[in-house]
Amino acid sequence: MKIVEDSISFDEIKQMAADLFGDMVKAVVDVDMELLALDAELHADLEALLLEDGSKQKNLWVLTSIRNFPGWLY
Repeated sequence: MKIVEDSISFDEIKQMAADLFGDMVKAVVDVDMELLALDAELHADLEALLLEDGSKQKNLWVLTSIRNFPGWLY
C-alpha cells in the first residue's frame, strides 16, 4: 500500500495493476488533504491507512481504475 502526496506516474499505476489484479487498481482519495492511497486488495485497507494517517472519514472517496477504461470509475 502506498500514500501518494504529490504525483505518481502512469507506469507506476500500470505496474501496481499488473502485480495485484492484472487490469485494475483500487484507490481511496482524501479530497481535503489531497492524498491518494493505492495498491491494496481491499478499499477498506486503503481507507484504514488514510485514517491512521490523520484523514477524516467524511473526506474519503473510493475509486477503481480499470486499464482498458479511460478514466476512473466510482
